[in-house]
Amino acid sequence: MDFAILLNTASGSAADSGAALGSSGFMIVILLFFVVYMWMMSRREKKNRNEEQAMRDNLKVGDEVVTIGGILGKVVSVKEDTIVLETGADRNKIRFTKTAIATNASANARAQADKDAKEAAKAKEKAAKKEAKKKE
Repeated sequence: MDFAILLNTASGSAADSGAALGSSGFMIVILLFFVVYMWMMSRREKKNRNEEQAMRDNLKVGDEVVTIGGILGKVVSVKEDTIVLETGADRNKIRFTKTAIATNASANARAQADKDAKEAAKAKEKAAKKEAKKKE
């Protein structure tokens, strides 16, 4: 009797083949979600890399930067692949590769100031529109 059950299980019935097809379809859906997720992550990573490269390419003398090691300094010289930072009160100069720069504090401050100015202009324009409506 045990042999008959084993034989039935090995040969598979119509219900078992339908279940197997359903599980393979489920695996295909899971695989599709995984592929889409990885594609989206790679796009985000590529965008971040491009933004960092643009920041490093736009470094100017006088910018205050932070290195990936946490060193704060002011850019004194910019060359093709390297920059010279001036750090500390005694004005030590250290040469770094551009890839060692994590953030440009000066550019971030300028961007924030521009954003604040735009928001203030929008608020002023909105207030002017409200005044105009009240007069009508």
